Amino acid sequence: MADHPDFQRLPWAQKLLQDPSLAFVHETPNSDRSVMASNTMFKAVLYKPGAIDAHVSFQRPCAEPDNSRGIEQCMLLSIGPYVDGKIGRAHGGFNSLILDQLTGSAAFFAVPDSPPPATATLTVDYKAPINTPCVILARAWLIEVSGRKIWVRGVIEDGEGK
Repeated sequence: MADHPDFQRLPWAQKLLQDPSLAFVHETPNSDRSVMASNTMFKAVLYKPGAIDAHVSFQRPCAEPDNSRGIEQCMLLSIGPYVDGKIGRAHGGFNSLILDQLTGSAAFFAVPDSPPPATATLTVDYKAPINTPCVILARAWLIEVSGRKIWVRGVIEDGEGK
């Protein structure tokens, strides 16, 4: 999916996907979404044309000052109008869902010997709308691990870091 037309038409997405520091790339074509997510929300509902048209997941170095491991989990997503709450804007619940999925992945990869994490608290500060259709980058990184508790921070941004 890294060669998906939505990613190829955007210089910032091309540059991102060509970055040699990407440690892991997971591509999920529309034709075989079953290998991507264990939950049916993504497999049966979101990985459809018009919702999430293309998706690439990867790990890369993270320079965020509160990052405790030096890496972040990322998802590059091409999203369409079927995730809108208001015409031309992604539903706030969709934004939260993406952050929940990605922060869970960051927690899972940061502490791989523990059971898969479950979200206890998710706080989302909405800074700006996500106008659809578009390509977005979602990022999440580990802040702290204390016993069974894992704290993760994440953001959704466009190609200019907004």
